[in-house]
Amino acid sequence: MESNLNHIFELQYALDTFYFLICGALVMWMAAGFSMLEAGLVRAKNTTEILTKNVSLFAVACTMYLICGYDIMYGGGLFLSGITTVAEMDDAAVAGVIVAITRKKTN
Repeated sequence: MESNLNHIFELQYALDTFYFLICGALVMWMAAGFSMLEAGLVRAKNTTEILTKNVSLFAVACTMYLICGYDIMYGGGLFLSGITTVAEMDDAAVAGVIVAITRKKTN
C-alpha cells in the first residue's frame, strides 16, 4: 500500500512539473505573439524599438517572477520570508482577505 501511494505522489509531481513547463512555454509563445502584433501595428522604422521593448519587458517579468512570484507560490523563504501564501492560510484568513478587498473597492 505504501509503495502504491509513493508511486501516486511521484506521478502527481511529474504531472505538475509537466503542466508547469507546458504553461510556461505557452506564456513565452504568447509574449512572442504580442511582440509580432505590436510590430505589425507600427511603422517599419519603429519595429526594432518595439521588439527590443518587448524583450526587455519579458526579461524584467521573468526576473521578478524568479525573485518574488516563485517564493510566493512555493514558500522558499529566500527573499520574502514574511509573506503568507494562500496555501498556508486557513478558510477564515482567506475570507478576511476577501472582505478587506471588498471593503476597499466600495470605499
